Amino acid sequence: MRTRGASIALLIVAFVVLSVLADSGRSPQRVATGTVAEVHARDWMLVANEGMRLPVALRETTTYDGNPAAIKAGIRVTVWYRSVAERRPVADKVRVLADARTH
Repeated sequence: MRTRGASIALLIVAFVVLSVLADSGRSPQRVATGTVAEVHARDWMLVANEGMRLPVALRETTTYDGNPAAIKAGIRVTVWYRSVAERRPVADKVRVLADARTH
């Protein structure tokens, strides 16, 4: 009986530890600011600045500060994104910068 109880307790502890480790492995959110070089509406866009070219996937869960239709090549944006199990990092949020709205 003691062995069975210890085995069950060990199994529960292992499950909790593995759950915590799996959750901590979640990709951190990153931020990039640059100029939109290429846009494929509702699919992906390429954000570039000095020395960086970042293709970012746009999903239904992506939120926008401003009108998404205003995002065109040449507009400056800030993108919050995560690297997930996809071809491109996925944008959580896209913000059109104030100086870009005047163009």
